[in-house]
Amino acid sequence: MTSIHFYKLALLSLVVVACTINLGSVSRLLGQQPAAPAPEQVEPSQGDPSQAAAEQAVKALIEALKDDAAEVRQTSAISLGRMGDAARSAVPALGEALKDADVDVRGAAAVTLGLIGASAAPAVPALIELLKDDDRDVRGAAALALARIGKPAQGAVAPLDELAKDDDRFLQIYARCALAALSDDAEPHVDVLRSLTGDDAADVRSAAIQALAELGPRAKDAVPQLAAALDDKHVEIREAALTALAEIGLASEQAVAAAAGALEDQDAGIRSLAAMVLAEFGPDAADAVPALIAASQDDDVEVRGAAVYALGEVGAAARVAVGRLAQALKDSDADVRQAAALALGKIESADAE
Repeated sequence: MTSIHFYKLALLSLVVVACTINLGSVSRLLGQQPAAPAPEQVEPSQGDPSQAAAEQAVKALIEALKDDAAEVRQTSAISLGRMGDAARSAVPALGEALKDADVDVRGAAAVTLGLIGASAAPAVPALIELLKDDDRDVRGAAALALARIGKPAQGAVAPLDELAKDDDRFLQIYARCALAALSDDAEPHVDVLRSLTGDDAADVRSAAIQALAELGPRAKDAVPQLAAALDDKHVEIREAALTALAEIGLASEQAVAAAAGALEDQDAGIRSLAAMVLAEFGPDAADAVPALIAASQDDDVEVRGAAVYALGEVGAAARVAVGRLAQALKDSDADVRQAAALALGKIESADAE
């Protein structure tokens, strides 16, 4: 356990993985290293040396997109994606990279354009053309990039409709996710994704769940399917389902009960993540307090710490846990003790907020 901030950072990192085109096998387009969305950009003041350095880095990476080695071109595209909107001047070069002879370069360029977001609008026609690529994963990356670009990509709806008719279930998932993001009425597309969470193939179930996470609150009707997925025999699918519940952010009675139930999962990582999800739900997770109190005594230190942290996030409704948190101040792990100290302060100060 490295820091008390681990609990939220770990949850956020899992959500990022779910939201960076890591559906099915598309992660190979990023060399198994999904690019993380950049933090919200703050307009720098003139003469800001950090801005000058960023501009220099973008220019160098744009040039590297022409490197003779495909792996250098791919990595350069990935690095631009990590910069998010700050790499918007690279959009024309990335648009050209969508035509690269190397499949992984094309895929990485598509992913990066999605991470740049609305500023990548000039690349929309090229991304629409990429929906016809010979490689399934590249077509999927193009679809989700269009979804992330948002309103400027409305012209992609018709070709995405065609992609959604493909016999390949992964392409159906990519297309439905994009259509749900771009459409005023996401329900019919979410319904298809919900049905695919029960597919016989584990990788299809996983991809559908991750697509629902990508949609966030638009996928609120999928909570029952995500709750059911917490009983899946594959730990990766249970993990994806918990992450999707957090990203959807609807702390319904069913969602809270499902996450609370996952505190008893046989896998410690799932138990820890379940506590993190409940922490994200905050005061709405009051019904999970008894389960969190039990989890705060787990044999696994990460689970104990996450549960203690979550009790603090629940706030005043977790006052019944004060005695247990006082005991946690004597835990063998310093981070758990720190989490307990913070939780006690949050619980007792909640009424004053």
